[in-house]
Amino acid sequence: MSVETHSHNAHHEDPDVVGSRNRLGVILILVADIAFALSMVFVYFYLRAQNVNDMWLPKATEEHAAIVAVSSSKAWTVTGIAALGLLTHFYALKGARAHNDVQLKLGSLIALLASITAIYFQYKTFASAPFTFSDGAYVSCFYLFAVMNFVHLALTVFISIGNWNRARLGLYSANVWHVDIVNVWWVWMVVSSLLGAFCLSFP
Repeated sequence: MSVETHSHNAHHEDPDVVGSRNRLGVILILVADIAFALSMVFVYFYLRAQNVNDMWLPKATEEHAAIVAVSSSKAWTVTGIAALGLLTHFYALKGARAHNDVQLKLGSLIALLASITAIYFQYKTFASAPFTFSDGAYVSCFYLFAVMNFVHLALTVFISIGNWNRARLGLYSANVWHVDIVNVWWVWMVVSSLLGAFCLSFP
């Protein structure tokens, strides 16, 4: 087989094969991320139960005021916005599968706007926190959840921009496996945000 023939075949694989390979890659990344998130859930409740030296939520001292847990309502707000983004992206995915370009573009755009809104609220959540990273075990866990969610949302914004732009350019007319993979990420991002909000509901 000549180099030209080999190169030609290598760059014209079946879209389903390429999509399957990429889905597997995303799944492997998610497995690692899921393991990390679940370990954080375990650490949160373990440290909360142990409360070594009353360092979960330290009481007031001469140098520092008492550390008070923040309301989990902000975390649930971010999760709710993310869930809205997931629903609109699923709407876009249904449009892609039905070859409805208007539905695909509209759903992708609203999902992008939802991810931007969610990351804005997530930033406000930890930027306005009334403590610093070293103020006890609860505070450390709070920041870990907040930063993890911020990173997930930042990736979601980046992915959503690309997804909407590709939809706008009509690049999903032949196959929609890219949109399918993005939807898998959206699902996990919402679930991970839900885990953080759930934990912070039990300070």
